[in-house]
Amino acid sequence: MLASDWLTHISTFAVTALVITVAVFDLRARRIPNFLVFPAVIFGLMLNASRGWQGFSFGLKGLGLGFALLLLPYVFGGMKAGDVKFLAAIGSFVGAVGILRVFLATVLCYPLLAIVPVLRERKLRLTLLRFGRIFFNFLGFFMPGFKLYAQRFEARDDSEVPSVRTPFGVAIAVGTLIALYTNFLR
Repeated sequence: MLASDWLTHISTFAVTALVITVAVFDLRARRIPNFLVFPAVIFGLMLNASRGWQGFSFGLKGLGLGFALLLLPYVFGGMKAGDVKFLAAIGSFVGAVGILRVFLATVLCYPLLAIVPVLRERKLRLTLLRFGRIFFNFLGFFMPGFKLYAQRFEARDDSEVPSVRTPFGVAIAVGTLIALYTNFLR
């Protein structure tokens, strides 16, 4: 077996172990700990750097794109910083094209995972209302007229009622496993 084959297997194993561990943490504590994410970034970059400068560049591009994909949702209050760092860490292993596959699989499976706690807590209307506010605030960043729609959603919101907490890290983990072990978008 070639050295690059071994590196691919090590990388796949490391990412699999990372996403399962983070998913368990996110389910139990609703947080993604830095002590898992930051060493993973370093290991992913070092693993890719063992393939040379192109490998390091591959990992760095994945890290940057993974960070960038969730930065705006984080800025607009749609998610926590741990989710952003988690996707970036995965990107350091799988590169830019790989992180796009992970992101698309995540976005497709998140609503299926999030609907369970939303329905269990009977907060579908509230969740849709708050999603609409975040969505139109985001669009208002590019086209200011959409800020009016966000204000309408905000006026109908009762800030005293807490939102349903759905673990996006679990969706990232599932999306990563789908991207790693299937031919999704290859």
